[in-house]
Amino acid sequence: MPEVLIRPYSKRDRKSILSITDRAFEGFCLDSSIEKKFGRLGGTNWQERKRASIEQDLRRNPEHAFVAESDGELIGYLCARLYRTTRIGHVANMALAPQWQNRGVGRMLLNQALDHFRRYGLKFARIETLADNERGRHLYDSAGFEEVGRQVFYFREL
Repeated sequence: MPEVLIRPYSKRDRKSILSITDRAFEGFCLDSSIEKKFGRLGGTNWQERKRASIEQDLRRNPEHAFVAESDGELIGYLCARLYRTTRIGHVANMALAPQWQNRGVGRMLLNQALDHFRRYGLKFARIETLADNERGRHLYDSAGFEEVGRQVFYFREL
């Protein structure tokens, strides 16, 4: 495998992150599932809504975002949130370019986030995924996360 560098997010990474978002989350985000059943919402597609969520994390918490790159190309990212009162680090979003999945890069990003949480004195880490994201669930299980509950999402037309 080519060398992979994990580094802090920089504003110059934004465009590549949004491109990866479009490719990596199809079928693995709630908005994508909703759109499959109900169509576009409010004139936007699921990619636009997911990108807006990622951009919000990058604006609010740029110091808690990391990227993976290989040969100068951005190949993945992770956005985290820190809840200092409860001492929880939350991996809010993590995505890899499809051709880089199943190659250990997600684990590298996840380990970077866990080390980051420890440096801030946090005691717990949290991450969520949809139940049918077997790849993500396997990674999180193997990284020592324990499933603590399941949430069912409902949606309807008014």
